[in-house]
Amino acid sequence: MDSVKQTQLRMLKSGLLLNGFICIIALVFLKNPINFVVGIVFGMAISLLNFRLLYLTLNRAVQMPPPKAQAYATSRYLLRYVITGIVVYVSIQADYINVLGTIAGLTSLKLVILKTELFNSKEYFKNILKRKEER
Repeated sequence: MDSVKQTQLRMLKSGLLLNGFICIIALVFLKNPINFVVGIVFGMAISLLNFRLLYLTLNRAVQMPPPKAQAYATSRYLLRYVITGIVVYVSIQADYINVLGTIAGLTSLKLVILKTELFNSKEYFKNILKRKEER
């Protein structure tokens, strides 16, 4: 299996683990947790869709000439934003989906990506903590 698929699977597993943890906390602390859990599942599903669309966009844009690639990537970027906007609008309008749960589901994959790819790097923190005179 190539490294991109391994990364996607790792993000999927970590995202599901984080959302499972959030759902358990919601089940314990909220009076009516079902709407919140539905929102988390809805948001996470769309977040995974957007992550996959980003992969497909970048994969295709790399094979295009630069001006076409920029236009293509920009149009796909706007499409992902429209999808996210529609999801938030639907969760606001639907009584059976909690808006905060949807937003938590949408942002959870981004938090997982930051945690696994950025904050696990010791060099990242060493570069932040270095003084300007040491560089």
